[in-house]
Amino acid sequence: MSLATRCPNCNTLFKVTSGQLQLHQGQVRCGHCQKVFSGIDHLTAADSDAWQNLKLPQRKSESTASATASPGGDFLSKPASQMPRWRREIAIASPRIRAGSLVLLVCIVVQALWWKRTEIAMALGPPSFDSSTPWLQNLFALPATQGLAVDGSGLQALDENTLRIDLTLRNTQGLPSRWPHLKVELLDSQGLLLATKSLRPSDYQQNLAAPIAARKTIEVLAYLNLKELNEQLPESAVTGFRLALYDDGPLAP
Repeated sequence: MSLATRCPNCNTLFKVTSGQLQLHQGQVRCGHCQKVFSGIDHLTAADSDAWQNLKLPQRKSESTASATASPGGDFLSKPASQMPRWRREIAIASPRIRAGSLVLLVCIVVQALWWKRTEIAMALGPPSFDSSTPWLQNLFALPATQGLAVDGSGLQALDENTLRIDLTLRNTQGLPSRWPHLKVELLDSQGLLLATKSLRPSDYQQNLAAPIAARKTIEVLAYLNLKELNEQLPESAVTGFRLALYDDGPLAP
């Protein structure tokens, strides 16, 4: 037996059968506007004869029904206890999946902001740092090779075994700069390489708690022991040097 019911919300008309109306006591959901209404109460007058022959027993069905509609409709979903197991698991997991996705998205954004923190600080305008908060300066400090320039340097023999490197470093950026690793190459009068020495920041600077402040020029004194370089190297052989700055130290002794 074919019947027709009309959605009271959007006036959509769709066909139903007596068997479909028996499943949920006549309750249906409009496939057009998703309104839930009584399909029995809104049977059309054209189907009144069919309605007279319709008998609806008072029972609940565990089967699933759907109404063929124009443009479409379906019946109320089953209670969670009557759903298939895989649907129940999906329904339970959905909030966890959404929460996990949100946490992952937040982590990605935070990581991106962390890696781009110096660029963001420069784009927004160099911040003012308090000298009492070195941790904040280190947080935004630039690599040494990005922020520092060598304004001047010199070599002086203090005794037969000790050389002193006089170095002027200037921070050209609006953010603090990390202390550089130094690579010193000692040369003879013809410019030939005699020895190489790598210096960590702790080798020439005692206070490393704070980086080099923005736009600041500092004087650095580094000392080299010739015996540590080469015991056969005479004092008079060293007449010049070359200097290079590194962020983490060169692969040299």
